[in-house]
Amino acid sequence: MDFMKCDIGNLMWRGPIVDTVIMNPPFGTRKKGADLGFLYTALKISTGAVYSLHKTSTREHVKRTAIRDLNAKTAEVLCELRFDLPALYKFHKKREVDIVVDLWRFTCN
Repeated sequence: MDFMKCDIGNLMWRGPIVDTVIMNPPFGTRKKGADLGFLYTALKISTGAVYSLHKTSTREHVKRTAIRDLNAKTAEVLCELRFDLPALYKFHKKREVDIVVDLWRFTCN
């Protein structure tokens, strides 16, 4: 098993290089669609499955976009979770927030 920590905007690989991607992308609240940029790259570099957290409130949009626009073969919510997000950045106004998220499994075409 290998781990890769990188900036997806600077990822040099353009084809499938890993079996499975497990990620916790930004939720796209501050920068709309940020999570889908991560999902796009994960689906490009994976030959198998992508496991990812996304806000439950965006469930239908995530599924539709993954299959229609990002070429995912399948998009399945495995479970719904509560994600405790502490204030990490200056723009965070509350000390911590519980966010309802979905754990997804996407498979690649």
